[in-house]
Amino acid sequence: MRIVVNDIAASKTGALSILKDFYDHILENEKEHEWIFVLGDRLLEEKDNIRVLIRDDIKASRKKRLMFDLKDGAAYFADLKPDVLFSMQNTLPRGYKGRQVLYVHQPLPYQTRKRFSFFKPEEREYAVYQHLIGRMIDASVKRADKVIVQTEWMKKAVTEKTGVPDDRVVKVTPDIFVPEGFLTGNGSNNTVIDNNVINNDVMNNNAIDNSVMNNDVIKRFFYPAGEILYKNHGLIFEAAGILISRGITDFKVDLTLKKGDLPYLDKYPEYEQIRYIGRISRDEVFKHYINDILLFPSYIETFGYPPAEAGAVGGRILASDCSFSREVLEGYENVRYFDPFDAAGLAGLMEKAIKGELFTQAAAGAVVRPGSRNSWSEVVGIITDGK
Repeated sequence: MRIVVNDIAASKTGALSILKDFYDHILENEKEHEWIFVLGDRLLEEKDNIRVLIRDDIKASRKKRLMFDLKDGAAYFADLKPDVLFSMQNTLPRGYKGRQVLYVHQPLPYQTRKRFSFFKPEEREYAVYQHLIGRMIDASVKRADKVIVQTEWMKKAVTEKTGVPDDRVVKVTPDIFVPEGFLTGNGSNNTVIDNNVINNDVMNNNAIDNSVMNNDVIKRFFYPAGEILYKNHGLIFEAAGILISRGITDFKVDLTLKKGDLPYLDKYPEYEQIRYIGRISRDEVFKHYINDILLFPSYIETFGYPPAEAGAVGGRILASDCSFSREVLEGYENVRYFDPFDAAGLAGLMEKAIKGELFTQAAAGAVVRPGSRNSWSEVVGIITDGK
């Protein structure tokens, strides 16, 4: 079977990670099919059964990509003669007549927590995705033979907004891959965690700061997120300011940003308690999950990887009270929720954590089922099913 994968839009952060994860799975497990990846940049290597076509001309501007989606793309993909077209970029080319499977991981048109404004410069790009590109995503959902989403809340939102039948939208929960050495009894690199069974398996490994694990008072917080407005870093600065005004200064918050990544943060004081540590390795991220308290004030996510990852290794979590957080962490005990627009509420939880009044038990990790499932195998099954 010849499968054409359209992901011209992928270039950074989550979309690029999803593309590379899918490619790695194809490389190792799906050699019986012919794969053609159509990309905007040289992001992947060609292999025996994998071709990579670069359309950097389309990536050059939003207008060119829009014209490709609305006019020229159908003929281009038809010329490749695929048995199925798999789009990983939320939209399908208008006018294409063959079988199409759509992967939707853009939550902006489907969330209801925030209505972005075209009149605010810092919100304009998000407003475009929410209101204009959102219409193209809706139209693509209606044309697709199958639509794949990552969470139940997205499936419900997509079906309610577009009116497509429930059986055309399939939820495939992403796997969580934990680096070697972060889970008890695991000798595998990239252990697969079944995210449906986050419960209570206690771990013990060299990544854990035992002084932290034996003491419920943790004064270090961690937020791994990129420079996106709705990741809501400002709430952390506001909460820190409240704590400092109360005389509570003995805490640290590490952000995986470089200073200047989010210009709007310049309006806040430079608190010595908040540190910009920049991008760090995956192993370092998981060490923070175990030894610190994860702060997750983001209010728009399709899935929410940091809470899922922290929960998989028994981390302590303060998470925004949103549908995606509740779904990802369902049944998990070491989490407390807060309103992502209430800095005082977050400050109150942070104060209790700093004083040892919030998390009163040893961290509990996930029930591990190595290799129990692979979400990309499910995706390929949907692509190749033909129904």
